Parts: sequence; structure tokens; C-alpha cells
Amino acid sequence: MSRKMFAVVSLIVLASMVLTACQPQTVVQTVEVTKIVAGTSVVESKTVVVTATPVPPTAVPPTAAPKAADTVIVGMTQEPDTLHPFIGSMLARVDVLAPVMGSSLGAGNGCMGHNEKSPPEWIPLGCESVPTLDNGGAKLVGEGADKYLELTYKIKKGWRWTDGTPVTSKDAVYGWKLWMDPDLEVADRSGSEKLYDVSAVDDSTFVVKFMSENQAKAAAAGTLKGNINFEALKADYGPEALNFGAQVGPVVDPVYWITWPGWMPEHILGKIPAKDQGKSDYAKKPLGDMAYVVKDWKQGQEIVLEKSDKPFLLGDAKIKTIIFRFFSESAAVVAALQKGEIDMVPGNVGGLSASQSPDLDKIEKAGKYGIKWVAGYSWEHIDLNTAKFPLDDVKVRQALLYATDKKTLSDKLYFGKVPPVNLPGPTTKDNSWGYSDNYTKYPYDVEKAKALLKDAGWDCSAFPCTKKVGADTKNLSISLMTTTRQDRQALAQVLQQQWKAIGIDAQLSFLEGRQFFAVGGVGPLNAGTFDAGIYTWSGGDDPAFFNLYSCSVIPTKANGWVGQNDPRWCNKDADNALIQSERNADVTLSRDKRKPFIEKFFQAFANDVPVIPLYAATEPLVYRASLKNFKPGVTQYSVLTWNAWEWELTK
Repeated sequence: MSRKMFAVVSLIVLASMVLTACQPQTVVQTVEVTKIVAGTSVVESKTVVVTATPVPPTAVPPTAAPKAADTVIVGMTQEPDTLHPFIGSMLARVDVLAPVMGSSLGAGNGCMGHNEKSPPEWIPLGCESVPTLDNGGAKLVGEGADKYLELTYKIKKGWRWTDGTPVTSKDAVYGWKLWMDPDLEVADRSGSEKLYDVSAVDDSTFVVKFMSENQAKAAAAGTLKGNINFEALKADYGPEALNFGAQVGPVVDPVYWITWPGWMPEHILGKIPAKDQGKSDYAKKPLGDMAYVVKDWKQGQEIVLEKSDKPFLLGDAKIKTIIFRFFSESAAVVAALQKGEIDMVPGNVGGLSASQSPDLDKIEKAGKYGIKWVAGYSWEHIDLNTAKFPLDDVKVRQALLYATDKKTLSDKLYFGKVPPVNLPGPTTKDNSWGYSDNYTKYPYDVEKAKALLKDAGWDCSAFPCTKKVGADTKNLSISLMTTTRQDRQALAQVLQQQWKAIGIDAQLSFLEGRQFFAVGGVGPLNAGTFDAGIYTWSGGDDPAFFNLYSCSVIPTKANGWVGQNDPRWCNKDADNALIQSERNADVTLSRDKRKPFIEKFFQAFANDVPVIPLYAATEPLVYRASLKNFKPGVTQYSVLTWNAWEWELTK
């Protein structure tokens, strides 16, 4: 065969190979066939079609179907200082205890809670209903100075403690008596001090009675007799506190249904004196009435909850184990999310804020996690110690506020995701019926700040400003404290520079949350040893501030360090406005009547500047995208773990 013929044959074979690649079912080939024609060998080309044996496609491994997971891991940078439901004020404690005791700790825990709606609704948990004047569960009883508010609660049949013991009215009575025991270090009992009695009607029914005018005056005089030792609490009812000696009409509360603190396991705690409960085993492994039990607490590492082996009336929990894992810093939490090592992070308590927006946006975009940005009733602020030099001077406090550029803080540190606020709550025109625009504003103005310091007698020709106080020359230097959370440290550093511009020297101090918020006269806020402190308040949707800013709730050694007015602010006009808004039965039960008094409180608050409100703490709640029934609410009574028994997770 000639070279030319071979080349043609080769091209034809090559073409057939290409066809084979495209159509493997048939192959077209040109072959050489030798024939004997009249004794002579003849080589000729012949095209034949050969059917190839089909090559089976490469099998694609099936995608594994997601499997139900029985464990949820929650990442947090704050570790609770205690797990006793009635002691402490850290929100981290509420996040951990919500699956065990409910999230309305000290506010009807176990009986009721907030749901996920906005505005939120109070819903029954272990109680059959939430008693109100509208549904007949609450009513005013009696006449004149003996008139009082009465509420009737009914416990659901089958509601139990997780050791199998039924929850009864006896536990409801005990919970109130424990809360009112002066030996128990509660953060604030001013709400429950409005009650005269909690009594059992039968095993599942109990009645809560508020004080009448006559009973309130007797409490202030130290002569009231009842089922608790009112005489031991006389100072709380006196003129420097609740001032019940001046009570007119029945004692009431704007959210009267949660003034009863909640039930507690009498069969367990009744054996432990109140003074010893904070250091008892119960404070580490409390017995609750919800779907989970505390299995283990390895301090500095994790708290482990396990599903109770006793049936839960609201539904069988799908998740067997919830682990709260503690991280030393926010960056470690972000890294754990990036590696998929945790399933959920509770915003601020988890060390996350809008300052991590770039990282969080990438994590969400990757698809394994979802993020709910919740702008609820939490607000970042700076408490100013009005009882301590130099912040006992209102002009210095006003100067600090004028020198605080909130918009720059929001834009620089939080990518504009946290709206600046001016009022406590945070009360804004968008989220509260109690909002008023009639108050003093403090737009960022360095020159006004400097002028105020000059009026207050400070010489700011050098840094820091100085002032002659008696025979001494004092520097305008203050401590600025906050937690170790990274964005708060960055916030403090920016504030330090902003205040330096007007001659104020801010010395920064960062503490672990459990140190910063410690009660009993131990922590700097509670003990009043701080100058300025940055942290978040989480509240409810009702604009009630008596328990935060009335003169009666300033924690002191004399009152056992009870109270949450850490700025030590006492303004008689503000006090009177709060009393009318929250304690006058003719006003308190009507929003229209309350609003003018709320406005007067805001005016006094803005004029005196006991606190610098910074921004609404819009926080990122991160959760694994495959988590079902994740329903965080907007208040402290509906933290992200409040409905843990409903969760379902696949991985």
C-alpha cells in the first residue's frame, strides 16, 4: 500500500475515533481486506460499521441525605456568674436557663413568657392563661383605702419539675417568699415589694394580692403584718425608697401580671437557707420545670443541658443536648463559625455585634448559617456615676454627651447598622407608644462641650483639664470600664479619643462580664466604684423605668446592694413622674394618662444626663440554616433559647 493510501486510511481511522468519542454506540472504521482474485492477492479498502459495546457512565455518588442532629452547640463569650434563677443580672444566665426555667426569670418564670412577635405578646407556659383586667384574671377588690388589685393564676395540669414532682401552688407561694427574703441577693425586688400576699387556693390555683393604700402606709411605718417579714424591709418602703408612706390609692404596676417573681421548687430549696443558696449546688445545677436539665458546668469551658427524661407538656424536645461553649474573645467565635464548629451564637452575649458585619456577611453568604439582625429593646449606653467626683457635676456629664459623636461610632465601628438613640429603652417614635420628642437634644458639638467645662471651673489649657478643689488641684480624669468584648474595647478606645479632644482623660479598664456585673457590693457597677461604664440594658416593650432610675433602687450597703440604679441618680421630678406613671392606679392602667408623665421623666433624664444612650443594640443572632423553629424575640423575656423544645436540626 502506498504512503498516500496509508495517510488516507489513517485520517479515516482518526475520524472514526472522534466519532467514537461523541457517539459511543456505533463505530465507523475503514479496514484493509485481502482478497484472492484469479490467484492474485488484491488489497482493497472497505468501510464497515461496528457496533461498540456501550461503556456504562461513571456512577455519581448519591448525596447523603441530611440527618437529624441531637446536639446544638451555642457559642458565647460571656459565662454566667450563677445559674440560680433569682440571683444575678447577666443576660448570659437567661440564655442558659431559658430551656430549664423559662426566660422570664424573676417575672413569672415557668408560668409565662414573651413570644417571638414584634410587638411581643405574653403567652402562658405552665399557667393556663396570663391574668389581665381584660380577660377577668385580674380585678380591683374592695373600697377606698382598702382597695387592692388581685390576680388569679391556674397551673396547667401535668406541669412538673424535671425530677417528676408536680409544680403546685405551694411552689408559687414559696417563690414569692424566697424573693422577698432579705438574705437572698436579688438584683432588685422593688416590683415584688408591691405585693401583700401570694396564697394557695388549691394545688393548682393561687392568688396574688397587691397592697392597698392602707397596707402600703403600714409597710412604710414598719407595722405591716403578713406572711413575710415586712418589718425587715421597712427601709425599702420608706421615704428614701418606694415611699409608700405617701401612697394614694391601691398599689399597681404597668405590667402587673409579671410582678409575682415566679415559682421555685420548694421541696428542694426549702431545705437551703436563703443566705446560702447563692453558693449552693443548686446555683450550679438548678432544678427547673421546662424541657431540659443542667447536666454539667465546667467553668471556663461549657455548660451542658440535656433533655429531661420526664414528659414535657408543651411537646417532646427533638434536641437531646444543648451545649453552651465559652470562648475568650469574639474572634474565636467567628473562627468557630467559619469552621462550622458551632450551631448558634446569641449576638452580644456571644461576643458578636454589627462590628463583625463583613465577616458575618461572608459566613451567611456561604450558606451554612442564617443571621437575624434583631433591633429590639436592648440599648448600649454609658452609665455615669453621678455620686462620684468629677461626674457629680451635671455640666461635666453634659460636656461628655456633647463630645460623643454617636454617628461616627455607628459608622466607624458598626458599619451604620446600629441607629443612635437619645432616650432610654430605647424609646423611639418607631417602637414605642410612649415616645415624646419634647426633651433636650445634644448634637455632637466640641465647642459647646468645652464651654460647659469652662463654666464648671475647669482649666483646659493643657491636657488633661485641671481644677482647684480646696487646697488640691484635680485632674479631669475618669475611669471608663466595660467588658472584654472586642467591639466594646474598640468603642471605649474611640470614646477615649473623642473625649480627649475636650481635655478629659479616660482611663480604660476591661473586665470579664461576671466581674463587671457582679452583685452583692462586689462588682464596680453594683458597688458604685466606677466612674463610667459601657454595657447593654435589655428590657421590655413597656416604657417603665422606675426599677432602673428611681431614687429607691440605688444599691447601697444599707439595703444589701439591692437595686439597679447604678448611676446613683436621684431626681425628685423624675421620681414623681415615674411614681405617677407606674404606681398611681388612676394613671398606671391607662396609656393615655401615663404618657405625659413619661414625657416629664424623659425631660429630667435628658437634662441631668445620668446616662449617655449610644445606640439601639441591633445584634446578630447567628444560627445554622438547617435549624427549624428558631424564634428569637425582641425582649429579654424571649431570648433565642426560649423555645428550645421546638428546635429541629439536620446536618
